[in-house]
Amino acid sequence: MALNVGQDFKKRWLNTPEAVRQTYQEDLARICDLLQPQTSIQTWKFDEEKAQQISQQRIEQAYADLKAELIEQARIRKQLALEKALEEKRAAEAAYAAQLHADEAKQFEQQTENLVALRNHIDQEIAQQTERYQTNPEQPSIDFAQPQRLVIDDQQILSELESVRVRLELEAESLIEQAVTVFRAKLHALAQDEIEYILKNNEFSDEK
Repeated sequence: MALNVGQDFKKRWLNTPEAVRQTYQEDLARICDLLQPQTSIQTWKFDEEKAQQISQQRIEQAYADLKAELIEQARIRKQLALEKALEEKRAAEAAYAAQLHADEAKQFEQQTENLVALRNHIDQEIAQQTERYQTNPEQPSIDFAQPQRLVIDDQQILSELESVRVRLELEAESLIEQAVTVFRAKLHALAQDEIEYILKNNEFSDEK
């Protein structure tokens, strides 16, 4: 009697769960027992019926376990792929944030330089105006026959110049505060986008 096991038997046999292969081997062993002269056919048939039921249950359980294992492996692969994508997204966002921070720092530095130059210019103008309106030590004689020119107190002029300087400094500080506020808002938006992405792509944790 020839046993036809079909094509690619070795490959199919090795891909079969271990519990199923063990069951098949036990089934073959019982068939070999039937060929022994001292084996009672009636007893063998009775035992074989019960053994077949047990074998079927073992085979079904083995394939159910294999299916569950394959599903778990697929879930792990999906999770790893998601974690990799999330890691790449975080790296890209970190690079973007770093570039954004560098740009903001460069702009802030440029604005600071401009404000320093503006302050120096204001100080220079104040110094020039102060020298211009300094009181001369010698006063010319007053001709009461001619209309009198309006005399402005030096202290009043200095007060006006100081007021202008303070106003310009306040405007400069306001510009700096606006730049810092915009930068913080951009960082907050990046963090919010990442949180929404994590929540959106975390559905795999609900799979059973």
